[in-house]
Amino acid sequence: ELGLSITDAQVSEMESHLEDIDFVMAAEEERKLRHDVMAHVHTFAHYCPTAAPIIHWGATSCYVGDNT
Repeated sequence: ELGLSITDAQVSEMESHLEDIDFVMAAEEERKLRHDVMAHVHTFAHYCPTAAPIIHWGATSCYVGDNT
């Protein structure tokens, strides 16, 4: 609706994996990246490969940390 190239399939893929939180994988990613938010972005992208390119759009670690 806003002109961004986000497909219904990408949205559906993310919705279908909302509860699939792999904390072990996220911890491994955090050790590699040394960034907690990006570790979860990468972990979520693993479960949502079609949506991976758009997962981080519009959200920064400051947004997540400061506004939640």
